[in-house]
Amino acid sequence: MGEGKALGRADGKVVFCYGVLPGETARVRVKREKRNWAEADLVEVLTPSPSRREPREDHYLSCSPWQVMDYALQAETKKALIEDLFYQTLKETVKLDFFRTAKEHYGYRTKIEYSFTEEDGRLELAFHKRGSYGEKYALKSGCALISDNTNAAALTITEELRRKGAKASDLKSLIIRESKDPEGRIAALFVKNRELDAAGLALPPGLNGFTAAWSNPLSPVSQADEVIFSSGDDHITETLPGGEFSSRVKLSYGFDCFFQNNMELFAQALDEMGRHCFKCGKMVDLYSGVGAIGLSLRQYADKVYAVESSPSAVRYAAHNALENGASNFEAACGLSEKTGEEALHGAEILLVDPPRAGLHIKAVKSILAARPKRVIYLSCNPITQGRDAAFFLEKYKLSASGGFDFYPNTPHAETMMVFDLR
Repeated sequence: MGEGKALGRADGKVVFCYGVLPGETARVRVKREKRNWAEADLVEVLTPSPSRREPREDHYLSCSPWQVMDYALQAETKKALIEDLFYQTLKETVKLDFFRTAKEHYGYRTKIEYSFTEEDGRLELAFHKRGSYGEKYALKSGCALISDNTNAAALTITEELRRKGAKASDLKSLIIRESKDPEGRIAALFVKNRELDAAGLALPPGLNGFTAAWSNPLSPVSQADEVIFSSGDDHITETLPGGEFSSRVKLSYGFDCFFQNNMELFAQALDEMGRHCFKCGKMVDLYSGVGAIGLSLRQYADKVYAVESSPSAVRYAAHNALENGASNFEAACGLSEKTGEEALHGAEILLVDPPRAGLHIKAVKSILAARPKRVIYLSCNPITQGRDAAFFLEKYKLSASGGFDFYPNTPHAETMMVFDLR
């Protein structure tokens, strides 16, 4: 199914369970049961698949439940899942024109968010167990989805917190952002206890900056409500190499900005988006973040207008435009759903890369009213992209579609659709 769980049957009920592969028989423990279905935890695989692999980590079900699956089967399954989800939302068959696989299956992430727990009174990094906010896995050596150097920095920070007497109840999360080219990283520690002594935390080797911020304990989100200590850089810089259809760009972003999580596949996605661009007068980039997409494809337009709701991201987008000599790029702060037809008027190419919730219905209505010649839609959620595509197909035809495996060893991927005005 779309969440990456195996679907089986027992006693006339559908049973969903992570960690079981297609064709396997397994013993599971039911943890939640309804009249027609149940959710379960894996206890034992009785008849393993030839595609089964030993997981690299004991917490794999929390971070990347497909570690037990051969990568060729992962890619095949993921492509089929995307096409199935498109069919469910569009009620018509969409066969992907391509699915780009990843070379690196571990260490690829550029952001990681650790939680904290205590074992025998000792503070440890942790992940929440999948499907349970209260239970956690202690991470004695970090997580294999991000680099060894980032895990080492996180473990050093944790040791410093132990030395200062910090408890798990004082802390919300530790977020580390990593750049691949040039290599670097910044850390942000979010604390629930304002009295915690976060000052003077030494920067571990390879860590360019550290920020400690109080984050409201009543909110589940790790956000910097009040910065209480900072040392070194509060931002990081990544270089995307460009390709046949996209420009090389140098991009800086802050610890609180959105940025993609797999540079190898993001570069491929940008080049594929560029393949579908043409010379035009006006290009609009909605949900533009720090300007990565619009700046990479700016050579196709006389003017690129970027719209982003995060003030911090907009500041970095303006900075990145200057750094890359993009005099035709302009970033504005605002909600994309409040970007009316007048802002989209005359746009020949529209670029959209919304969050998992997809396009706001007001944004969809504005786009359909403005009728840009081409819409290039990158998405991290094929379900909401399929929902939005159903609206676009009233006035547009689907010209191309594809997928990118941004997240190996997980059921998640990025998808792209290109729509041309009828």
